[in-house]
Amino acid sequence: MILSLNPHHYFDYLLKRDVSKFYIAMSIRNLALGMVVLFEPIYLYLYFDKSLPLTLVFFAIIYGAYGVLAPFGGRIMARIGPTKSILVSLFFYFGYFLSLFLFPVSFWFVPLSVLLIIFGLLLFWPAFHTDFARFSSKESRGKDVGKLNVMRLLPMIVSPILGGWILVLFGYPVLFAVVLVVLLTSIIPLLYAKETHEVYIDSYKGAWKRAWKKENIKTSIAFISNGLEVIVVSIFWPLFLFSLAVTFESMGAIASFSLVISSLFMLYIGKVSDTTERPWLLNVGALWTSISWIIKYFIATTFDAFLAHTLYRLSRSAAAVPFQTFFYEKAAEKGEEADEFIVNREIIINVTRFIFLGLAALVFWVFPLLPINGIFFGAAVLSLGFMFAGKIPKFSL
Repeated sequence: MILSLNPHHYFDYLLKRDVSKFYIAMSIRNLALGMVVLFEPIYLYLYFDKSLPLTLVFFAIIYGAYGVLAPFGGRIMARIGPTKSILVSLFFYFGYFLSLFLFPVSFWFVPLSVLLIIFGLLLFWPAFHTDFARFSSKESRGKDVGKLNVMRLLPMIVSPILGGWILVLFGYPVLFAVVLVVLLTSIIPLLYAKETHEVYIDSYKGAWKRAWKKENIKTSIAFISNGLEVIVVSIFWPLFLFSLAVTFESMGAIASFSLVISSLFMLYIGKVSDTTERPWLLNVGALWTSISWIIKYFIATTFDAFLAHTLYRLSRSAAAVPFQTFFYEKAAEKGEEADEFIVNREIIINVTRFIFLGLAALVFWVFPLLPINGIFFGAAVLSLGFMFAGKIPKFSL
């Protein structure tokens, strides 16, 4: 059944497109990031003396600057090529985590880390999305997206639990050191990868005008909903678990085991997503993702968190594959303007992330006793916004 999409066929798929080196590099990168991404908001929260507003402002500045500068990322990609852009981005990611490691040494590593990760994001995401939109085939794009997500998630199955155990046994300095070593090795395969070339012709002013056109409002709602919901699960969810006194190893285990289940499910979803069931699948996945966020609000124990997050991962997988397939189809349909479409998406998502995080920081500063899990109701509403991807949402069972 699910295993009919076996690893042999998957890696054959990668080799036929001459992107095996690229995806090996991405797998190593995700192994490194998977060890730390769950615990990064907690590290910053502790560094800022358990100030949630300051932690949110840190992330707000990063996303805001990235959103404003996204057109320059498109221009850099066009000048040096997507593969080289991603290669250079890894050095900035390396510098970012090195700066986090050095936070206790000097406060000046805080602004330096912000600057480094902004350049890392600028160089990585426009290039990554453009590359995939170019080489994935129209006939099997849903299946390709499912496989892409599995390839992305497989290294991250073991990394959260590994990162949790490293934290418990040795602390953040050793965790950052391990992440830096693994991240450095991800650079090696890209040194031997073939380069492709893109032509990014949009001006900075043109990119901003195009991003906020009225005719793109439905697609923009979908992008914004997805982008903000990701913020809730990547920043607020770990901080909520920390507030429940869930141990680091338990956090890692929850993340790892839920990823095992969702990765297997995602292969099947990718296959189904290439059929006429895609809109239905997106709507059902969005609805259940919304329900899972409401359930998360009532979590009281570690076991509750495991069950709720597993339901969330399954539901999110059902929505994510058709959502991303719609996105890559729209990008591919743009032809030579695919990179402009992707840059516009990055502007919309990250500017609204800046606004969202800034407002959340203000709310938690004015009302410091507000429970952090209250934001989960917002995530429940945002999840329903996934339905706006691609086509007019129709929910029918």
